[in-house]
Amino acid sequence: MAQPFATRWTREGSEAIVAIAGDVDLGTAPQVRESVKDARDSTAPVPLTSLIIDLSDVEHLDSVGLAVLVEAAAECHSADQSLALVCPTPVVARPLEMTGLDRILNVTTSLDEAREVTR
Repeated sequence: MAQPFATRWTREGSEAIVAIAGDVDLGTAPQVRESVKDARDSTAPVPLTSLIIDLSDVEHLDSVGLAVLVEAAAECHSADQSLALVCPTPVVARPLEMTGLDRILNVTTSLDEAREVTR
C-alpha cells in the first residue's frame, strides 16, 4: 500500500530539516518546493546555515522531483548554506546515481551522517 504524500519541516538552531513521504513527482513537486522554501525562510534567533532534506520515506522520485532537489541545492549555494539529502533506500538513491547528481550533491544514508556533512 502506497504511503500518502506528506511534507513537514522542523528547525533546530541553524539547521532545518524537511522530511518528505510518498511520491515526489509532477503532482507533489510544488508542495515539496513550498516546504523547502518555508524551511529556508523560517525565522529563528540564528541564521540558517544548513538544510537537510530527508527522503527516507519517499517511495518514488521522478525527474521533476530531481529538479526540485537541484533547485534547493542552487538556492542553498547562493545563500551560503550547506545542503544534504538523506537517501537510505535504492528507490531514491538510484535516480540520483543514474543522473550523476550523487556526485554533485551531498547524498547520505542517515540523518546523523547528513548532520555531519553539513557542519
